[in-house]
Amino acid sequence: MRKRGRWLLLLLFLLFLVTGCSGEEKGTLLKMTFLDTGKSDCIVIEAGGCVVVNDTADADDAGAICAFLDERQTKRIEYLILSHFDKDHIGSAAKLIGDYEVGQVLMPDYEEDSEPYMALMGALEETGTSYVRMREATSFSLEGIVFYVDAPREAVYENDNNYSLITAVINGNNRFLLMGDAQKIRTEEFLESPAAKARYDLVKMPHHGDYNKKLKELFLTAKPRYAVLTPDAERTRVEEETLALLETGRCSAFYTDEGTITVTSDGKNVAVSQESSERPEISVSIAME
Repeated sequence: MRKRGRWLLLLLFLLFLVTGCSGEEKGTLLKMTFLDTGKSDCIVIEAGGCVVVNDTADADDAGAICAFLDERQTKRIEYLILSHFDKDHIGSAAKLIGDYEVGQVLMPDYEEDSEPYMALMGALEETGTSYVRMREATSFSLEGIVFYVDAPREAVYENDNNYSLITAVINGNNRFLLMGDAQKIRTEEFLESPAAKARYDLVKMPHHGDYNKKLKELFLTAKPRYAVLTPDAERTRVEEETLALLETGRCSAFYTDEGTITVTSDGKNVAVSQESSERPEISVSIAME
């Protein structure tokens, strides 16, 4: 029955992928915030009245993340999605699990010999928070917004970045792709999934701007209007090939080192904004074809 349930969820995802949301006249409001936490990832997704957090940056970013959540009077995180166990992705996970009610943690199926990982596992045990070590893809829906989480195919990878969970978020006709730190092998695996056959409004680029040859294949289908990169201030990981790919695809790039990025969607239109000293506030709306 469990396997049958997973297939039904994937079927639901495919239905949303093809037809969009449920056809309600008033679309669900989706807000996705890419926090400025340096060379690290933390994405807060507000799906109607529900909150999902994708990665938790470094340990010293906990105060900023909690301040952001508290400003929104967040008490519960429905899902905490940890793409993989590098410290710049799970650094504040233990703090969030301890301070907020977390419905479930989704994470890849491997272990890491590191202080942030041990803190994560300790927090899960202490709070009794439910968690899943993902061996296969899954889907879930919150407030009419569908989340598809793609799991790595192999048990062991030479490079830890290839354990990354890749998350697609679908709100009606709007689609967003969060690539974690996926490198060539993991990107190639994702290309075999149904989620890779769709167009996306925005892609969160993998590994702070690293390029891999499979990204070109992904962009041929995804055709994103926007890309978000999470580099350090020197942008040491942003490769020339990545910039060329974005330019060729006429994809507007936003960098978290210039300030927090906010994306909103009503199921039809997408608006991206960022305010910083270096980049004037930008607000652009698009309608998915």
